Amino acid sequence: MSQLCLVADDSLYARMMLKNAVSESMPEAMFQEASSGRQALELAAAEQYRFDWYLLDVNMAPPDGLATARSLVQAGVPIGRIALVTGNRSSHLIEDADLMGICLINKAVSPDDVPGFVGRLSNFFAGQTAE
Repeated sequence: MSQLCLVADDSLYARMMLKNAVSESMPEAMFQEASSGRQALELAAAEQYRFDWYLLDVNMAPPDGLATARSLVQAGVPIGRIALVTGNRSSHLIEDADLMGICLINKAVSPDDVPGFVGRLSNFFAGQTAE
């Protein structure tokens, strides 16, 4: 059974890399893409919030990933289906995500980290806490 993922990031390259990483964990995954928080919310509403997974970059056109996550939760999306996938490792962001109960997955910052990144995504899809 395929899993439908909404990938929201303002970088086309980052969306491509994230889709490739997700496909390693879930080869059957299907994707829709958004380049801003606004577009992500519009796509989610148009699909009646039926995405299995919402993977959101933090630093994207308004609303940012954290605000987009808040809006999704307010619309009834279960928190466990939303992850902030970011290179931003600020303590403020970590604190905010933790308070909301939103999973924060650190992006791969080098080719050597790709296996770790795929592992963090796999843990998220399995319902385990990611780092």
